[in-house]
Amino acid sequence: IPSIARGERACTHARLGMENFAPPARGGGVLLGPSPARAAASDAEDDKVILLIEEGNKLFQQADYQEALAKFKEACLSRQRTHGEDHIETARLLNSMGNAHNKMGDDQQALDYYGRVLAIRERDLGTSHAETARALSNCGIVRHKLGHHQAALQCHRRALEILETNPAVGPGHPDVARSLCDLADVHDDEGEYAQALQLYLRAIGVSEECFGEGHPDVARAIIGIGNVNMHRAAYKQARECFQRGLAIQERCLGKGHAAVATTLTNLGLAHEKLGDKEVALSMHARALETQRRMLGDMHPDVARTYSHLGQAHEAKGDLDRAMECHSDALKIRELKLGLEHADTAYTLGRLGGIYRRKANYRKAMEYLHLSLAICEKVLGPVHLGTAIAAHNLGGALQRSGEPEMAEVHFLRAVEVLQQQEENTGKNHPFLQYATESLDRCRQAMGQAL
Repeated sequence: IPSIARGERACTHARLGMENFAPPARGGGVLLGPSPARAAASDAEDDKVILLIEEGNKLFQQADYQEALAKFKEACLSRQRTHGEDHIETARLLNSMGNAHNKMGDDQQALDYYGRVLAIRERDLGTSHAETARALSNCGIVRHKLGHHQAALQCHRRALEILETNPAVGPGHPDVARSLCDLADVHDDEGEYAQALQLYLRAIGVSEECFGEGHPDVARAIIGIGNVNMHRAAYKQARECFQRGLAIQERCLGKGHAAVATTLTNLGLAHEKLGDKEVALSMHARALETQRRMLGDMHPDVARTYSHLGQAHEAKGDLDRAMECHSDALKIRELKLGLEHADTAYTLGRLGGIYRRKANYRKAMEYLHLSLAICEKVLGPVHLGTAIAAHNLGGALQRSGEPEMAEVHFLRAVEVLQQQEENTGKNHPFLQYATESLDRCRQAMGQAL
């Protein structure tokens, strides 16, 4: 049973890197300030914080996120003692701690920190300030990763509106292009491909105007269009987009960068869909090696690449190695994302599909029932992912000799996909396949349409 490719995001935007920390204002020389002893103590505390920030930034750039987090946490505690828990300077360190958690794949903890930053900036800077918009973007990115798509859309729409209307930023600013891509990413995963494509094209226009054609921000939008093409089953066009984006990233970021690894997984998926199985395996293996070195063994991005590598082994018929890869992905996703996450449901579905191909229908249905239940709860009853999960379960039920129950799930998949077509006005490539599955099931039951 085919699956819709799950394209990855080139998530190297500036707002998820380190913010530039200006040295705090000194107290010395102010006639009505604190006593000389207290001023000296304050200066010493400021020097300590500045050093911790510099060390944390260096560790962050070296991808040593755990150690960077420890430095930021120590600096933040110092700031809280001198400035208070809700001070704007404290918020900058809270943001850095959120960045470190985000890079380590601790999405809920990252969201907690970003939420605190947003509350402080809205109160102290106002709801139309550019820094408030950047905090909204961070919240939206992590909510998207957590599968909270509607909440992510709200965050990104607010951020985009602020950035476009803020006189200090305006519609031609690089942050607007990044915000357009953030919003497009969510629309793409919601199956709203026309909206996503329009946003990516706008982002390319802004980024090229700011930086020229060979910038990583341009590559990000091109890769986004590749993701849309993957979801539309336009695999040759997707491969072209990924190749263009990869060439820019390798030239600008180097071949060992995490964003390059992400694009390699995309390109591997496109090659797999086009029948280039050995090339796909090579791409995923290169990506996995880079990600494990940069991110560690238990990062969600590593889980995604394990999943793609398993998918490539499935395509070659090596079910044992495929199961091993998907099992590794599941361990990471259950630990980092939790059971009730769309990515966890996807991996459960892949494992269920392998058990079906091995004729272990009891185990297959155990995994596929759980995958469908999670999709229904996390994505909703009329989402594309839910339709695919229902279809996959129908296939296992039919193979196990339960055609009546299989028909129920095939019919549900068809109805959801038909509703998707009505909502988007576009033909969905999976609908014909699901309809044929339903027809074959009914033929086997003597009820051909």
